[in-house]
Amino acid sequence: MISIRPIEARDRSQLLELVRLQDNFNAQEVEVAIEVIDDTLDQAKNDYSILVAVREGQELAGFICYGEIPMTDRRFDLYWVAVDPDLGRKGVGGLLLARMEEELTWQGGGIVYVDTSSTPGYARARSFYEKNGYGVACVLADFYRAGDDRVIYSKTV
Repeated sequence: MISIRPIEARDRSQLLELVRLQDNFNAQEVEVAIEVIDDTLDQAKNDYSILVAVREGQELAGFICYGEIPMTDRRFDLYWVAVDPDLGRKGVGGLLLARMEEELTWQGGGIVYVDTSSTPGYARARSFYEKNGYGVACVLADFYRAGDDRVIYSKTV
């Protein structure tokens, strides 16, 4: 049984371990994810929202991080979705995504954007977003480096 709830301070160590277990996150992405987790836990900063998927026994199964894009009206960035590799392709990511979309809908809706890479290591991520109703909004060629495009997906919620 998986439940979804907002992040709590006691989740930090498990979240950091989940980030480090992701085989498609490079060292820089791991570092940024850790900073975002810490910023979210800092009550003075409210730039990000994190929801966690919790298994029975309080073990974290995954998390999703998102936030409103500054200087926009009802536009949101989905920054991270990460699931315990042992639970990959078992619906945890979809539960997190659906709950985030519900939260945003309750707040009045808007458009969610998510960036990913065009490299083979991110094929599963691209498939996941497409399966969940996200469409390609644009592709920025060679954005990250030569041969690594930035693929931006969007969905109205």
